[in-house]
Amino acid sequence: MAESFSVRSERTATVHRVIPTGELDIATAPILEREFDAAQVAGEDVVIVVDLTELAFMDSSGLNVLLQLNDRFPNRLRVINGSPAVERLLDLSGVRSRLPIISPDADPLTPLA
Repeated sequence: MAESFSVRSERTATVHRVIPTGELDIATAPILEREFDAAQVAGEDVVIVVDLTELAFMDSSGLNVLLQLNDRFPNRLRVINGSPAVERLLDLSGVRSRLPIISPDADPLTPLA
């Protein structure tokens, strides 16, 4: 049985954190996209953080969503590394260098290098 999928959002003054939980795949990617549509309304001064630490699985559909979000929110998106399986997918696919990945303890408001 597949693990369920859900998305939580937390908002502070200038950070909108989106936390997907479970399995991010072709069936659940649209749920994450809808959450980002809502975050976009938050304003252009808000940094959007995708926290992948609660994902058990992510496939190429999830990678595609992250890459599209990076295009939609240039200089505003941050991605927090996920489980070893998610990190492995980022490495094997070669997209790690194309995403603004930060550590869980990093300040998302720090400008990217």
